[in-house]
Amino acid sequence: MKVVIAGDIINSQQNDPETFVKVLKDILSEYSSDGLFQIYRGDSFQALIKTPELGLYVSIKIKAALKRFGDLDVRIAIGLGNVELIENNIAVSTGSALTKSGMLLDSLKEKGVNMMVQSGHPLDDYFNLTLKMACLYMDHWTQNSAEVIVAVMEHPGITQEAIGKILGVQQATLSRRLQRANWKETSELIDQFAQYYKDVSNDSIL
Repeated sequence: MKVVIAGDIINSQQNDPETFVKVLKDILSEYSSDGLFQIYRGDSFQALIKTPELGLYVSIKIKAALKRFGDLDVRIAIGLGNVELIENNIAVSTGSALTKSGMLLDSLKEKGVNMMVQSGHPLDDYFNLTLKMACLYMDHWTQNSAEVIVAVMEHPGITQEAIGKILGVQQATLSRRLQRANWKETSELIDQFAQYYKDVSNDSIL
């Protein structure tokens, strides 16, 4: 089972495109499968994720990376299903993961939620409720919070003291910012998505 993410940048018209396009290209280049991603209309994107279990990790990293710029944010739909590649180009490819992510993205603004999943499995409802609750704090990450989230995600396995030195802040300051950003809960949610993906993929009803 494949994972496709589709997204729209929020408040893109109030910002220089160079601000967020490079952020998107850097992250999507790293985590997409064989460079299968596109940025279109200037502020929308979709990507086939190389490691499906990291679908939410990539989505949250994009969100945090954009929120470092203040008023920027993102709506992201995560679709699970099949992908039928055509000419090795995601823009012309088909499949349920692409369809689900695209249709879900179109509905997010109306739903008033900035991040959801769709696989067609009953577990979607439970995971989306968890995501909705997480968005209550993720949508309000400050620039400082977003900065430390990105730093922790980019430097897994190193100490807070080392990350603090990278950012030029004391370890105690970094720890407080991570706590205010609910990083512990966010990392648990990322792990939960990996289990959700496994459960949905292994379920014979799909």
